[in-house]
Amino acid sequence: MTTDSHRNVPEVQALFNPAFGAYLLASAVNAARKKSDRPLPWSSAFLVLPLVLPADTRDSLPGKSTVTLSAWAHEHPHLQAVFAERAMALTVYTRTSLRTAMRHQAIDVTSGGLVCPRAPKPPSAAPGEEVADCARAAGLVGRWLAVTDPPRAFTALGVRP
Repeated sequence: MTTDSHRNVPEVQALFNPAFGAYLLASAVNAARKKSDRPLPWSSAFLVLPLVLPADTRDSLPGKSTVTLSAWAHEHPHLQAVFAERAMALTVYTRTSLRTAMRHQAIDVTSGGLVCPRAPKPPSAAPGEEVADCARAAGLVGRWLAVTDPPRAFTALGVRP
């Protein structure tokens, strides 16, 4: 998703900061746990950042989780078509962000999946509206993934786990 020519752009560096990815993943895991009272399956974490980070995808997400992941994907076939490439491009960043989250005890791994031992700070517009938008989107995606089993979520988005 990033090329060598983009690595020195400050916005790209901030967006792909592992601490920011860890915060977004913790927001998703926390929202999932609140929604279903179950850990988020490990594989589902790899769907969060590709849905949250690209502005076109994030802007198309509904404001509330009353729309299902499958319905959203069906309504946005153009985003579903590029999702597999984005997910693959963000796999290493997701792994790095997960390691950062675990190292800083923002996410724990249990036998059932991922849990958030403490709620992440709520998003605010202070550091920037885009940060708050990403955190809100991560919460929505977490709630979606809490009620969608991983194979169904991956299938709806056109990827294989």
